[in-house]
Amino acid sequence: MGLVLIVVVGAGAVAALTGGGWQGFGELDLRAMPLVVGAVALQVLGALLADHTGTSWCYSAGLAGSAACALGFCLANLRVAGIPLVALGLVLNAVVVARNGAMPVSIFAAHRAGVSILSIATGNDARHTIAGIGSVWRWLGDIIPLPLPWVPEVASPGDLLVAAGLGEFIVMASRRGHGAQTGGDACQASQALSTMERRS
Repeated sequence: MGLVLIVVVGAGAVAALTGGGWQGFGELDLRAMPLVVGAVALQVLGALLADHTGTSWCYSAGLAGSAACALGFCLANLRVAGIPLVALGLVLNAVVVARNGAMPVSIFAAHRAGVSILSIATGNDARHTIAGIGSVWRWLGDIIPLPLPWVPEVASPGDLLVAAGLGEFIVMASRRGHGAQTGGDACQASQALSTMERRS
């Protein structure tokens, strides 16, 4: 979550510095928006049930349903910048969780990031499991240490793709109006120049 927050804030800053604006988001023609609500609801519900019951299958089922909704939304909007990266990241996370029943976490990466794995080791975190010999596709799990200030975490390759996609989406969407305005100004300048040349 810390990674996504930093990327979103950073992308917003880049967009503002390069002339982007919120009006660009209003020009987006996003399809299948109800699937976004479904994706968020299913993941939150799965996480809450997993924490309440202590069973990882609730989280796996919720994440699988969330990923299916998110993937459907992404497939309907692949033409939008950033969405393909988000889709790929969600699929990778869903695949590794489905194969392991929970997200495998590297002990080495957690130590490097300064993240405690006590709750995972004691079985109190149904959403994560310690990566070991029996882990399937552990290279898709949480293996990347991110010693971020205040919010250290261990990320997966899928997390990085999701964050990168969100950053690209914010920057490019915010510049839609700016690009159109710049193009209009250039067109007006060209017409004015042509008029001056004809008069001369």
